[in-house]
Amino acid sequence: MENSSIVFRGYTPIHCCCDATWRRLPNGEQAVFFMTGGNFEPESSNFVVMCRSHDEGQTWGEHEIIHQSEACKADLEKVPHNMDPNWKDRCVPEIATTMSEVIVDGDTVCVYLQIHDGHFGHWRTAVTRSTDNGHTWSTPELFEAKPKRSMIRNLYLTSWGEYLLPYQFQPTNGDSEESFMDDPNKLAQINGVLIGTGKNGPWEQGGEVQGPHGWAEVNVIELSNEQLVMLCRSDEGYLMRSESSDRGRSWTEYVKTDIPNPGSKFRLFKLKQGGILLLHNPSNQVHHPNTKHRCPTGRNPLSIWISNDNMQSWNYQEDVCTFPGALSYPDGEIEESTSGTYLHFAFDYNRHDVIYMKVELPNQ
Repeated sequence: MENSSIVFRGYTPIHCCCDATWRRLPNGEQAVFFMTGGNFEPESSNFVVMCRSHDEGQTWGEHEIIHQSEACKADLEKVPHNMDPNWKDRCVPEIATTMSEVIVDGDTVCVYLQIHDGHFGHWRTAVTRSTDNGHTWSTPELFEAKPKRSMIRNLYLTSWGEYLLPYQFQPTNGDSEESFMDDPNKLAQINGVLIGTGKNGPWEQGGEVQGPHGWAEVNVIELSNEQLVMLCRSDEGYLMRSESSDRGRSWTEYVKTDIPNPGSKFRLFKLKQGGILLLHNPSNQVHHPNTKHRCPTGRNPLSIWISNDNMQSWNYQEDVCTFPGALSYPDGEIEESTSGTYLHFAFDYNRHDVIYMKVELPNQ
């Protein structure tokens, strides 16, 4: 069984949508968090919002702002950046905001933000918190464990009780704050994990591994023998794989898997019965002929794969969304109920709409 609904339709001047993330709020409401603002990412008009549903995802309310700088508000009143050849000259620190993870911890909702100058220069990672189900948010505070040029990825709870917070990190030359977007050779990133005893730390530094060129977005999962696997997006048409046999304190060098990936974010989940679920775009078309500006249409279809043998094979494969276009960055959670096991998630469509899906998972 599959259900879907439109969470948000982009419109001028907040047309772009990215990094959609479904979470259950402490009061039981559903919420989808995402970046919007401007026409593309990155732009100084980008900011972070959420939409909530009171009826289990059938309908969604208007977007509610989580973080938007005063400079961003002023920028939205100017000429759109993609029409202004001098927009880079107007980049200033702490104007644009995007996001990479949402953690619900008891009555507290934490959103991990990346605040930058509109071109990923002066890039800082910060956390904002809500204790009233997203109606008000704290002033963002620097994430002390990885304050500069990091993107925090999906939290994972191990069977031995430690929390792992994987990340991608962009090293710099000295104190340089220039945007790595200006030079593709700077896109070689570092991946690693932070290790903590709670959902929000305190954190200690785990092991790191040299990531591939491009956006090195990662997820971590645990195999049945307590071995950890970190999968990473790459621009080579397939996911990369690193392993840890010491609970995340060190990681092997990446090797290419046979899992297709068009250079896009994916999600791993551990099922209650022990299987591993992969939510992703099983396509190796990194450069699709129908791709438009910053809208890679190779991200299609959107599929669920399940492995019951520690990711040696994928015995269950189902396409859950196949309509044409870019189906990007799915993120959500698995919930158990008396009627079955369901995967709730959201994704962005062609970078201008946000869509919610609920999929009933097979018995494994």
